[in-house]
Amino acid sequence: MTRFLDEEIRKSILAEIRPTEEEIKKQKKQVSRITESLKKFAHSEWKYTRIQAEGSTGKKQTQLRGASDLDIFVILNPEDYGDVLAKNPRARMNAVNSIMEAVVDEWFIPALRKLKPSSCQKTYSQHPYLSVKLNGFDVDIVGCFEVSPQELLASGPISAMDRTIHHSEYVNLHLCQETRDDVRILKSFARASYAYADTCAVGRMGFTGYALELLIIRGGGLEQALKYIIDLERTPLDPEGRSLAKLKEDPSFRDDFVFIIDPIDPNRNVSSSFDERTVRLLRMRAEKLLEEFEEGNINRIMKMVIEKPISLSPLPSWIVRHSIVFEFKEEKSYHYSVFRDKLYSLGKLVAGQLQHEQTGEIRFGATLFEVYFEAESYSLAFLVENMMISNVYSYKGPPLNLSTAVEDFRRVHADTVEKAGYIWTTKEREFTSARSLAETLIDHYGIKGLSRKEPGETSTKLLRVILDHVLPVEHGFPVDSIRNKPK
Repeated sequence: MTRFLDEEIRKSILAEIRPTEEEIKKQKKQVSRITESLKKFAHSEWKYTRIQAEGSTGKKQTQLRGASDLDIFVILNPEDYGDVLAKNPRARMNAVNSIMEAVVDEWFIPALRKLKPSSCQKTYSQHPYLSVKLNGFDVDIVGCFEVSPQELLASGPISAMDRTIHHSEYVNLHLCQETRDDVRILKSFARASYAYADTCAVGRMGFTGYALELLIIRGGGLEQALKYIIDLERTPLDPEGRSLAKLKEDPSFRDDFVFIIDPIDPNRNVSSSFDERTVRLLRMRAEKLLEEFEEGNINRIMKMVIEKPISLSPLPSWIVRHSIVFEFKEEKSYHYSVFRDKLYSLGKLVAGQLQHEQTGEIRFGATLFEVYFEAESYSLAFLVENMMISNVYSYKGPPLNLSTAVEDFRRVHADTVEKAGYIWTTKEREFTSARSLAETLIDHYGIKGLSRKEPGETSTKLLRVILDHVLPVEHGFPVDSIRNKPK
């Protein structure tokens, strides 16, 4: 399956990333403790069919060494909630959320608190679930309904998590030991590329474990999976063989960048949330990795596949001069995805204001941003083409052949000139410093639960990520122009 990968290199990689037997035993022990506690606290009012571990540390067994995530699914029987399922779609969605809210509050929380976790927090995704930290593990307790594959195809899921148990079953059935290790190598490569899942350093959302597992299953091994990644922007992975144009005809797919269609549900794109920047980065890295495989350079391959800490080495002076960095400390405990999403929304807003005036004219020029977080520290950084600009700018009015509009423009603006078929005026800028504008916007909008602090290591790492991994795939950004600007 991985004929292009020398056996010695393969063994060296797996020796670093494959979980030890002791790790797997500890994971299973925690799953057993949690499952037993949930069963004890179920009582008669909470009816369920079974409780089981899903995900890479559960049924799939595709985890990397050091994995601390445990996903425990409590599977409810739809027949016990017939009154809910009889409702119209909107009412049913609200009723399902209410059920999951009650399940978390009245069942999951009491059961897990009995085990004395270091933290216990109700978290919201498509519906409520419980996140706890217990004996070094990050545990999610999730409710879902028992829905057969046939029912999924015919009617869709009842709750957002109903597909997950079928994902685990599908992966478990379609992987052997060799391809499980291929999945591990591919996951490790994505992590080392800062392009893995929802904690990726590049982009808002990276390649999920399930997507990478599907790439290995579809390709039969690591080599073809890498080739799929390289070609993914042009060629969808669809069990039904639909073309890119055909998939784009579906309104629910129209804005998706790449396509890895779920074999459990052909109406679902597993990769719909993947960030374009992250996809381009992993494509570039996959091309390079295949080249290194061909040459058999074990040291370079290991560097590309094994995750290393982000460097804190000194940054070039030009990137420091053209960057605006904000660092935040978590003051209130929320799931990291809440702060991540809010920071990306804020970053998009600020970047737009930095690039253009309210009237649409160029302001500080090309601007990109990225978010990075670790532990309780979050950083938002902008790279800006021009840090200082003049205090006035030319504002273009209507074309000269629209006489009424031109006269209206002249009445509003005292000083006008005619140029290149349009009427123009000069406007005074409120902000001539990119840093000052960004500071004003960040302070104005803020994010509840985060407080600003002096930039530190988190921000240094973010700038390093921008330099080494973002700029190489942002081909339209004027790096050479910025690098050569006078100090």
